[in-house]
Amino acid sequence: MRSALASWRSPQHRDGLALVLSSALSSGIGLLYWVVAARLFAPDVLGVNSTLVSTMTLLGSAAQLNLGSALLRFVPVAGRSARSLVLSCYAVGAGTACATGAVFALGAAWWAPDLLESVGRGPLIAFFALSTPVWALFVMQDYVLTAIKRATLVPVENLVFALLKIALLMAGGVVAFYGAVAVSWAAATAVLVLVVTVWLVRVLPAHGIATAASAVSFRAQTIVGFVSADWAGSLFSLAVNFGLPLLVLARLDADSAATFGIAWAVAFGLYLVSNGMGQSLVAHVSADPDALDAACRSMVTKAMTLLVPAVVVIVPGAGLILSVFGEHYAATGTGLLALGALSALPNVVLLATVNAARVLQRKSIQFGVPAALAFIVIPLAWVLMPFLGLTGVGLALLVGQTMVAVVILLVRWTGPRFDSRGLPPTVTARHSTAARSGS
Repeated sequence: MRSALASWRSPQHRDGLALVLSSALSSGIGLLYWVVAARLFAPDVLGVNSTLVSTMTLLGSAAQLNLGSALLRFVPVAGRSARSLVLSCYAVGAGTACATGAVFALGAAWWAPDLLESVGRGPLIAFFALSTPVWALFVMQDYVLTAIKRATLVPVENLVFALLKIALLMAGGVVAFYGAVAVSWAAATAVLVLVVTVWLVRVLPAHGIATAASAVSFRAQTIVGFVSADWAGSLFSLAVNFGLPLLVLARLDADSAATFGIAWAVAFGLYLVSNGMGQSLVAHVSADPDALDAACRSMVTKAMTLLVPAVVVIVPGAGLILSVFGEHYAATGTGLLALGALSALPNVVLLATVNAARVLQRKSIQFGVPAALAFIVIPLAWVLMPFLGLTGVGLALLVGQTMVAVVILLVRWTGPRFDSRGLPPTVTARHSTAARSGS
C-alpha cells in the first residue's frame, strides 16, 4: 500500500491527480447544479438551455484552434518567451471564437432553427458572440496552469466556478428568468477568466526565468504545424463530446436533449479522468520524450485504477443516480448513462495514444484517432436513436470507443515500437550507426 501511494507522488501523477480532483469537484458540484436546474425549470426549458451551453462550449473549444494543447506542449520549453507566447495564443483564440460564435448565431435559421425560435435572434447573437470567446480562454487557461506546473490550482479554480454558477442560477430561478442556466454558466466563466488571466500575467515572467536554462528555440511555424493536425483531430472529438446534444435535439426532442445533457454530464466526468492524466503526461514529458513509453503505460494504469471502481458503481446504479434529478430523467436516460460510463474505459487507450502523439508531434495520430471515433459514433447514434432512443446514443459511444481502442492495441502489439523521435528501431539504429561512422 505504501508503494502504491508513493507512486502517486511523482510530479506527473501528482499533477494528473490534481486535474482529476478538479474534474471530480466540478463534476460533483456540477451535478448539484443540474439538480437545481432540473427542479427550477421544466424539461423543455432545461433542454433548450443545456443545448445552448453545450453548443457554446463546443464552439468555444473548437474556435480556440487547440492552442491550449500547443501551450501545454511548448510553454514548458519556451523559457523567457512564455508570457508572450501565452498572450499571443489568447488573442488569436479569443478573436477566432468571437467570430465563430457570431457566425453561428447569425446562421441559426439554417443549422439551429429550434434554438432561434426558442431564444430569439438578438439574445442568441449576444449570447454566442460574448460567451464563446470567454469559454475559449477558460479552456486555454487550464492548459497554461498545467504547463507551468501549477495544476494544483485547477481544482480551486473549478470549485469556485462551480459554486458561482449555482449561486447565479438560483438568483435567475428566483426571478423566473428563462435563460438563467445559460447566462449563469457564461457569467461565472467570465469572472474566473478575468481573475486567472490577471494572475498569469504576473507569474509567467518568473516561470520563464526559472526554465530559461532548459529552453528550446522554436519558430511560429512549429506551433502552426502542431496545431493544424491537433485542431483538426479535436474537431472530431468535440463533435462527439459536445455536438451530440444538437444531434439529439434534431433527431428526438427537447425533453430528450434535457435528459441527454444530464446523463452525459455524469458519464463525461469519467472521461475527464483520462483527460487530466493525459494533460499532465504532456506537460511533464515534453522536455524528456525518452521517458514517454514508461510515462504512457503508467498513465493508463493510474487512470484505470481510478475509473474501474467508479464504473462498477455507476453502471448498476444509473437509474438511482438519475432519479435524483427526477423521474423523467431516470425513465429515459438510464441506458445512456450506463453505456456512457462503460465507454470511458476504452477511452483511456484513445487519450493515452493521442497525448503521446502530441509529445512526439505525430500528426497522423493526432488527427486520425479522433476522426475514426467520430466517423463511427455520430452516424451510428443517428441511425439507432429512432429505434432505441437515448440508449442508442450510449451504445454508439461504447461501440465507437471500443472499436478504435481495439485497433490501437492491435497496431501497437503487431507494429514496430517508436523512439522519442517517432522513428522505428531499425531507422534509429541506422541513424546511430551513421553518426558513429561520421557519415
